Amino acid sequence: MGHISFRNHADPVISGAMAMAQDRDGFLWLGTQMGLLRWDGQRMRRHVADPGKADAMPDNYVLSLHIAANGTLWIGTSAAGLVRYDPVHDAFVRMPRLRNVRVSALADDGAGGLWVGTGASLERVAADGKVYAAATHSGTGPTFADTGVDQLRRDRHGGLWVGTRRGLWYGRTAEAPLQRVGLAAPGGREPAISAIVEDHAGRLWIGTRVHGAFVIPSPGAKPVAVVESPSGGTLDGERVFSIVEKSDGVMWLGMEAGGIIEVDVATARTQRIRHRPDIPDTLRDDDPMAMLRTRDGQVFVSTVDALSQHDPRPQGVITIRTLPGVDKLSVPALLARPDGQVWMGLTAGAIARVDPVAGMIGTISVARRPGGAGLPKGSILALANGPHNTVFVGTQQGLYMVDGDGSGVRRIAIPERPAEAPVYALAARAGVVWVGGLDGIWAIGAADSHAPKLLRHEDSALGDRRVTAILPMPDGDVWVGTRAGLARVKGAGPGAEVMPTSAVDPTRLPNGYITSLHADAHGRLWVTNFSAGVAVLLRTDADGRRWFRRFTTTEGLPANGVSAMVDDGAGGLWFSTDIGMAGLDTTTFAIRRVGSADGANIAAFWTAAGVRDTRGNLVFGGLNGASVLRPGRLDTARGTPPLVATQLSLGAREMPAWSFNRHGAPVRPLAITPAQRERGLSVEFAALDFGLAAERRYAYRLDGFDPDWIDTDPTIRRANYTNLPPGDYTLRMRSTLADGSGAVATGFPVHVEPAWHEQTLVRMLEGALAVAAVALLMRGRTSLLRKRQLELETLVEARTSELRAIQARLETMAYADALTGLPNRRLFNDELRRMAAQSERDGEPFGLLLIDLDKFKAVNDSLGHDAGDALLVSAARRLPDAVRATDKVVRLGGDEFAVLLAARVDGAAIAEVSERIVAAMAQPVLYKSHSLQISASVGAAIFLPRASDVDTIYKAADVALYRTKQAGRNGWTLAGTR
Repeated sequence: MGHISFRNHADPVISGAMAMAQDRDGFLWLGTQMGLLRWDGQRMRRHVADPGKADAMPDNYVLSLHIAANGTLWIGTSAAGLVRYDPVHDAFVRMPRLRNVRVSALADDGAGGLWVGTGASLERVAADGKVYAAATHSGTGPTFADTGVDQLRRDRHGGLWVGTRRGLWYGRTAEAPLQRVGLAAPGGREPAISAIVEDHAGRLWIGTRVHGAFVIPSPGAKPVAVVESPSGGTLDGERVFSIVEKSDGVMWLGMEAGGIIEVDVATARTQRIRHRPDIPDTLRDDDPMAMLRTRDGQVFVSTVDALSQHDPRPQGVITIRTLPGVDKLSVPALLARPDGQVWMGLTAGAIARVDPVAGMIGTISVARRPGGAGLPKGSILALANGPHNTVFVGTQQGLYMVDGDGSGVRRIAIPERPAEAPVYALAARAGVVWVGGLDGIWAIGAADSHAPKLLRHEDSALGDRRVTAILPMPDGDVWVGTRAGLARVKGAGPGAEVMPTSAVDPTRLPNGYITSLHADAHGRLWVTNFSAGVAVLLRTDADGRRWFRRFTTTEGLPANGVSAMVDDGAGGLWFSTDIGMAGLDTTTFAIRRVGSADGANIAAFWTAAGVRDTRGNLVFGGLNGASVLRPGRLDTARGTPPLVATQLSLGAREMPAWSFNRHGAPVRPLAITPAQRERGLSVEFAALDFGLAAERRYAYRLDGFDPDWIDTDPTIRRANYTNLPPGDYTLRMRSTLADGSGAVATGFPVHVEPAWHEQTLVRMLEGALAVAAVALLMRGRTSLLRKRQLELETLVEARTSELRAIQARLETMAYADALTGLPNRRLFNDELRRMAAQSERDGEPFGLLLIDLDKFKAVNDSLGHDAGDALLVSAARRLPDAVRATDKVVRLGGDEFAVLLAARVDGAAIAEVSERIVAAMAQPVLYKSHSLQISASVGAAIFLPRASDVDTIYKAADVALYRTKQAGRNGWTLAGTR
């Protein structure tokens, strides 16, 4: 049932390869009809024919590639014979002329030379470069002038297998004559051979152009036709393009227009892998022209339209893309049944009953007509196990119940709720079924499905009535997730507690759509959010304050959009996210990402669609299939890929990078001349990690020049430098995975040569001349500078005085009352706080008097504002004379004044100062021809350390002032007295 996923590289340049090989460094080479390509997993470098360059590829049409035992890359072309690649000079060398220019097959000869199959011969290029005809060298044998040689394979025993257009030949040794190996093909004529591959057990697999494939199980055994199973396949009449051992004991046969046939050698079972236009990670097309298994186990399939990549190693995740009888597998709801089945609720309205590993068991179908037997049309949104082996089903058209064997579908009518209202969340516990929809949460008795009793309904009390997740607790309370937050419905009594949320406070629940809820073995509540990651409720204080902890991409999640959560039963929680899956250890809080390299290929998941079956498989429902996660089979041991320089440009000229990669020998420094450094150094580099290429991050640093590492664009990975100072450096390059693991590094020394004027002797002469010139200049400038210094000092002193005066005026304007010159309210507030703090430290009280001028408004209204201003100025002059020298008088505004009495104040001091103020204010004020008679009302309060604060003393004085006015004005009152 598991889907075989491919990562398709659809660049037209890398499609249509006729041959593939992986060199010693780890690069992938592709021979196409448009040239030779070298690929590092993300960027392609292309070599094409250029008649004007002797060291360029002589022909674009590449038929065969071979990596010799010594690491040499050999290229067989269609019209230019045999070519050797020289990585030191990044050049191509044409080999001695062969009998035929069409080189279609290559193989080691075991003695440092090469077997070469051409369009009309089998030849041998010895280690010394001399060419021998196979028949001449071995004494006897076929010449292949009419049949040509299309395939060559040297087996582990040293024998040579030769595939021609008229059958298969074998030579036990290089010197032994070739013998025909008959294949039992229909019609009696020996078929044309299109592929020869030896698997890990020594079995030889032969592909033909018309008659399918054959296998020779052991040396000397007769070839056996590969039969497609179950019976009825057409393999025996098809053309085999290519063969590769996908994994030990599993062979892939690439068929012309027939996709891939997978052969399990142990069971002899086969399956077809074909292109599916409705599946995003399918084989790109059905013409696998060439296939290659890399050293790290990746399988590359070159088709007409793309280069498809499959990793057969991951066993931790099974991807389910199709089920029998299901047109499109989209799984918004899942349920683990006690018998080990997993029920998948589909968007098509049906329910698929499956074994997550073995496959389909049965289907609960949609009713053929409205009201008929079966489920309604529309998505299945929620599932829950009910009593007596039943299942509750939430649909877009209401609540249903189904028997455990898939029969007996019936509607459940909830009292007071429309029968067709959609059900988005379900949970059952202790005989109660909780139903969530866009109209809140409903509780009904689970025992009687025919006439259920409504036990409870909550909507507006939840804070948001759109329910998305439900979690009943053992104490009878129920956690309810909504599209806006989280609420706790109490088991006893109506209403609900809505959790406060915050976008910025990490100790609060984050805002947003709740996708799933879970209580772990420690009783902690875990919450997943559609856009804010994961949160766990750590504790609840005695006052009811709840403390959460959040996990987002900062802590290691692959994405903040989390769709579903499943407990693995072993202390781990696993999540489906917008970018793959992830696991979290609930003890250490460590996070482990699960991505495409682990076999996770579902791109988008449904909310709340996740379960654990009875065997520990974790199943997550996706928009285009389902993922079965098996945590115990996740492979954490990954190989270390090589990190290599892929391209180097110096002085705007490209040069070979091969010499600067470590090949077991010291690397010579890269020498940069003065002319070259002006135009710059550019080095591209890559980790040849085909399985995790998209997840790799890169950085570089030039030791001796860069203070720290410089991050690069992961798709370009280039270090650039221009005009480097002369000296010796080391260019270091590194790569890690996104989570910091899988670190690899490389580097090489760099020597920047000085220009003639930067050499030591020239620098010394320049220095001496510069010192002499400076001395002469300094003598002439000293007198001038002294004169200017005096002028500047005078100017600075004058400007400083002006600035001090301006500063003083600004401070006066900020803290003084413009009319009276007294300190204003701003200074009063600062001084009140200062005196309160001082009192708290020293333990000494201080006093506050608030003063209002009586009848001030009447004077203002009758004689005008000028008369009022005269009264205010007169009061401002009298008040300082009435208080003590240590007290501070302030105008608060209007006719309001205040006095701050210094420390060590008691009731007697308050009385003395207040009486003097009242007496002073009672004296008449002369204004023009008028004698103005006013009085003052005073409210007093005492600040007591550790018993008062600034707000308290101000309010107390204000209340006392009010009492004075109530008593007839022209007097004073001390707060706390009558």
